[in-house]
Amino acid sequence: MERTSLLDSPAAPVLWVMLHEAALLLPVGGPAVMAEQLNHLAEQIASRPRVVAQVLPFSAGAHPFLHSSMTLMQFTEAPSVVYTESAYSGQLVEEPLLVEQYRSAYDLARAAAPVAGGVSGSDRVGGEGVRNR
Repeated sequence: MERTSLLDSPAAPVLWVMLHEAALLLPVGGPAVMAEQLNHLAEQIASRPRVVAQVLPFSAGAHPFLHSSMTLMQFTEAPSVVYTESAYSGQLVEEPLLVEQYRSAYDLARAAAPVAGGVSGSDRVGGEGVRNR
């Protein structure tokens, strides 16, 4: 994909991704498809030093992003902005105080999520034990 190649550039931005554990365990397409997708994700993370991934565990409980997603964009020569997205709409947030509230909530969620170190041989995928090759 052309967008993926942006992460290979010497001037690549840092991409910090946080996924909820449910996104990795919800069965979509069956165990083989889930295992393939998880392996692809792990390979992409491992091959790009400027990509950081964290998994927010179920044990973290409720959090501000439970029903939506958020993208925090920080720039060197422009103010930070946030893009929020729910099932039916998205919104660009430019108000500095709201952006700071989102950043604070994101920092708290990041603190509850360990940094992913790869995929072990027997990760649970799609609600079942799967052996990755």
